[in-house]
Amino acid sequence: MNKSDITLVIITGNSLRHYYFAKQLINNFNVLGVILEEKRKIPGSISIEEQKVINLHIMERKAKEVEYFPKDEEVGIDKNQLVEVGYGETNAPFVKNMITSLSPDYVIIYGCSIIEDEILNCFESRVINMHLGLSPYYRGAATNFWPLVNCEPECVGVTVHLATLNVDAGKILGQNRPEISEEDGPHDIGCKAIIAGTKLMIKCIRGYKEKTILPEPQKAGGRLYKNKDFEATYVEQMYKNFKNGMIEKYLNNLSERIKPFKIKTV
Repeated sequence: MNKSDITLVIITGNSLRHYYFAKQLINNFNVLGVILEEKRKIPGSISIEEQKVINLHIMERKAKEVEYFPKDEEVGIDKNQLVEVGYGETNAPFVKNMITSLSPDYVIIYGCSIIEDEILNCFESRVINMHLGLSPYYRGAATNFWPLVNCEPECVGVTVHLATLNVDAGKILGQNRPEISEEDGPHDIGCKAIIAGTKLMIKCIRGYKEKTILPEPQKAGGRLYKNKDFEATYVEQMYKNFKNGMIEKYLNNLSERIKPFKIKTV
């Protein structure tokens, strides 16, 4: 299938990982427009010590992103096809009007705020989300962070699914886990998941269009985390888990650890 056979509009964030995601799709499909959403601000009502822990965590993530993704803040699309919006503005009327006027085959979302029914209703079963996490086991926000807090690296991965108003509840097109090595830290694992997930997204878009990949309903259950749940104490717990050999223990018993957490591979 040629690049021009499938048309997309992408809604994503404005960090290096989001640029990488958008560029890979631009290289494979006919992308008509890209909306880049500003990242959510960290709440200011935390202590100085907590802020230091979170800031260090974010700095280390940014450093790893530079290692894994090209340090290039150009998405690779014509300026008149690019729109930058503030956090939460992806549902603004002008964004909806832009997308509907372009009339893409699919709207692809990753790393943006929740898409509301104005867009979902216009593109029913044609809004595809790359969710960092394995649904239904982890839903909501930071879903590749919480498994590492809970000593469940087997639940780190990516789910590509059809977007619905219910958070991360849409029918699943495909899932995968990143290849983890014993030396990996949390941000190595995170970057590897994004790379693996982006490849999966490309495969799922093509397969969904060709009807060789069929969406499957998600099972109920799992853990739901919200942005407000993210606290410095959990960041510290995650790093403590790594120091205590969490990844080594996981890799030494890999087949048994992943067995209870079945995923839809494609």
